[in-house]
Amino acid sequence: MSFGEILRTLAEVLTSGRGIIPIAVVAGATIAAPLIDRYLIRRRRLLFRVLYNSKIGLSPVTLGDGNDGAAQQDPELVRTVRLLEPLSVVVIRIRNTGSFDIRPDDFEHPLQFTFGDRIVWDARVSEARDGLRDVVRNGLEFFTHDEPAPEPVPDAARLSGVRALLPQRLADLLRQPDPSSTQTRAPQWHGVQLGRLSLKRREKFKLVVVLREPDGWHGGPLSKDWGWTGRLGGGRIKDERKQRRLSWPVVTVAIGVLLTGALISTLIVAASQSSASGCGSGSVAVHGSSAFVPILGNIAQEYHGQCPDAGITTQATGSVSAVRELGPLAPEAKDGLAVLSDGKASAAGPDLVAQPVAVLMYSLVVNGATGVDRLTTDQVRGIFSGRYRDWAQLRPGPSLPIRIVGRGQESGTRSTFEHKVLDAAEPALSSDDCRTPRFPPAAGVVRCERGTTAELLQAVGETPGAIGYADGPAAKLASGQGGKVTVAQLDGRYPDVTSIDAGYRFWTVEYLYTKGVPENDSLLKLFLDYLRSSTARAELQDAGYAPCVTKQGLLDPYCTRPDA
Repeated sequence: MSFGEILRTLAEVLTSGRGIIPIAVVAGATIAAPLIDRYLIRRRRLLFRVLYNSKIGLSPVTLGDGNDGAAQQDPELVRTVRLLEPLSVVVIRIRNTGSFDIRPDDFEHPLQFTFGDRIVWDARVSEARDGLRDVVRNGLEFFTHDEPAPEPVPDAARLSGVRALLPQRLADLLRQPDPSSTQTRAPQWHGVQLGRLSLKRREKFKLVVVLREPDGWHGGPLSKDWGWTGRLGGGRIKDERKQRRLSWPVVTVAIGVLLTGALISTLIVAASQSSASGCGSGSVAVHGSSAFVPILGNIAQEYHGQCPDAGITTQATGSVSAVRELGPLAPEAKDGLAVLSDGKASAAGPDLVAQPVAVLMYSLVVNGATGVDRLTTDQVRGIFSGRYRDWAQLRPGPSLPIRIVGRGQESGTRSTFEHKVLDAAEPALSSDDCRTPRFPPAAGVVRCERGTTAELLQAVGETPGAIGYADGPAAKLASGQGGKVTVAQLDGRYPDVTSIDAGYRFWTVEYLYTKGVPENDSLLKLFLDYLRSSTARAELQDAGYAPCVTKQGLLDPYCTRPDA
């Protein structure tokens, strides 16, 4: 049930004259909502807490008895302790408190911790099961202030490289080398990144980082500066110290907001009933993109729930085929059909009118057995041209033949892929089962075709070595179902609207085409208006799409870009 439907239901109860019942219902729903959201509905949640951030604890002042104890100690011991005085330790606890397992592909930006000007000397993972400890240790990547963790990460920026430098660092401390020495200086890492982090529900571990003040430090208090960055798709990363607890003031405010919203909804419902506007009757068919038809079908169901006399059916026929279907419609039937196209339709005639609906991000997907989770545009072009025929040519590991799962000529997803990524046509169809070349048998590339996005994702998951493409939300959903499908980064970026300006190329705008402008009182016109409503926008956003119409009623700039 949507938020708007909740408000309408509350409004009906409030006006039913049943006294205290509506207040009890609202209060109960308000108190239960955060708990339901926390434990039943939402979603991935990663919490961290800095448990310790201070010096190691050795100090020459406390050596021995009395105020002059330090002076009575062995001078070499005092010198050693003074050398260790700039060292500090940071202990960070990280745990998965959400309702889902967290996988590496769920991170839109990896979790990183920085420590001001302090230099990382060592790190270790504690209080973790053996398998998790190895995953975290192998994924630790270190970086400097000047640049993020490089891609690919060199050995010197991994934990093994950091530890390999420990003897040199200790020797330099004891030797106090000449600053003018030409000896190669060890890299100075100021931050740690938890790459490839994977946590099951309720799993946790502690990250212990040993740090030293910069070379210019000459005594005094140790630095305690630290910071973090990270973004978890479909979830949250939070500092536990800043978490707010559920409190009665918060509940009271929420109750007031809901009651106010219910009263406002009552007025809106009354006004809409008096004017009888927004709801039409009859039937409309929407055909086209298999990538976008499912979400539009959900929106159509929401509209039908508000307007029972309106029948809107959807069918995934492919973008190209649907646009061709719209062209020859007779004038009297033009308001009975609308079509969805991934990107501007090249065959659209002058009498077809396009309405941008949402930004459509696409993703490369590979079979989980490939061991690949990132590709460059050049590598993708090499795969589809036949330059690469085995995954062993693209990553270390055993041989595994590459199998391409594509879409047919009617697919708008394929058209976008050819235009935005390949800059060329896909190779010819050469296989039925996506494994064995049949026509012609000597084809340089083994490529099969599937009619819909769902069928393509299924084929990629069932075919070892397979690669294909799909819209981002569908690909992400498939990747979370058993690990058979992996979402691969393209040029180091995942499919997200925020990646477009950074150079992510595999995206387009979803358009809804009509033949001419629908009549004002037609069901098609009313449904198009509903697509611009806050309810439809919320449905699009929840499904992972960026609506083209903002809440101010303006077009999002991404939907008007010439490269869309």
